[in-house]
Amino acid sequence: MAVIVFMHAFGSSGRAWQPQVLRLRGEHRVLAPDLPGHGATPGPFSLERAVASTRATILGEAEPVHLVAVSGSVSVALLVALAEPARVASLVLSGGAARGGRGDAAQRLMLRLMPEGMIVSILKGMYAGGKAEHLDQAARDLRRAGKATILAGLAELGRLDLRDRLGEISIPALVVNGAKDKANLPHAEEIAAGIHGAEHRVIPNAGHIWNLEQPELFTRTVHEFVRAVLRDRR
Repeated sequence: MAVIVFMHAFGSSGRAWQPQVLRLRGEHRVLAPDLPGHGATPGPFSLERAVASTRATILGEAEPVHLVAVSGSVSVALLVALAEPARVASLVLSGGAARGGRGDAAQRLMLRLMPEGMIVSILKGMYAGGKAEHLDQAARDLRRAGKATILAGLAELGRLDLRDRLGEISIPALVVNGAKDKANLPHAEEIAAGIHGAEHRVIPNAGHIWNLEQPELFTRTVHEFVRAVLRDRR
């Protein structure tokens, strides 16, 4: 049995991992905590607080954990792996980045000028490939997180640059990206190239939050990767 910690996108919550939790909890210990300012966890949000809360989660486990992260939480997972190398057994990273992008400042300015309802409508589109219930849950999570938390997350990501530290990560890593999530494909390639021995896969017909678009494939991908890591450690 492995301990798998699922890390949700910024503006989301641990509930976004329900398909994976339900499928894997019979075979593994599965955790899907809410980051600060998200779901049931009080804010405010910052990368420092997100890393601290995740470190507290994994340090409470008896064995190293497998971190599975999507979107903005990929950066959190990388920071946790760098801070606690002995406590992280492997990484599965989807649709994230190790650094801010050129258009981040313009994006934040645009969102800052928008009313919160419009921001929710735009961002919940990332979940449109899943079931209607997932879209409704995404909208509730985004409203609960609120505009301030969403903007804080984007601002922190915009200032981050971990490219020079990726080589410090020596654990097994699988970097995945939906083929439709074209904006993050260069970031996925960059992360995979920076982590020694990392595997990179592009998932056909998948978007940004593809664990809800293609839940069975995402779950199987995580399950098979974790099993391979466990097998190699024996």
